[in-house]
Amino acid sequence: MKALIVGGDYVKPIKKIIAGKGVWRIEHWDGRKPSDLRKTFPKDTRLVILLCDYLNHGLAKKVREDAERLGLQVIYCRRSLGQFCQKLDDFIDNGGFAIATEDDLACCRKCSARGSHSSNLSVEKTKRQQNAN
Repeated sequence: MKALIVGGDYVKPIKKIIAGKGVWRIEHWDGRKPSDLRKTFPKDTRLVILLCDYLNHGLAKKVREDAERLGLQVIYCRRSLGQFCQKLDDFIDNGGFAIATEDDLACCRKCSARGSHSSNLSVEKTKRQQNAN
């Protein structure tokens, strides 16, 4: 599985969080180059993250339309670890992609940038989903 991050200059913390979920192939488009409007999604991309506060409207529209056309999931957020972790948890809870173990949740649950979060709810929901399968 591959993820595409669009927007932002410094995305290493976001890459680290995604890698902790088992997505090791991550591509980043900073959105500053005019050639970014002509790029196509990498093969095997399953998740697109739009960092809206570092992205021009034209590229955001193009990426959104391409993702819809290809049936890809999109997470819209600011370049904030707290907001990103929350949106990623919501994405996973709503069946965005499967989590193998409870340890995979540890990165976002323990993220100091998030403040309080109902992590127990996500763990319980994940356990129920695993038991149902």
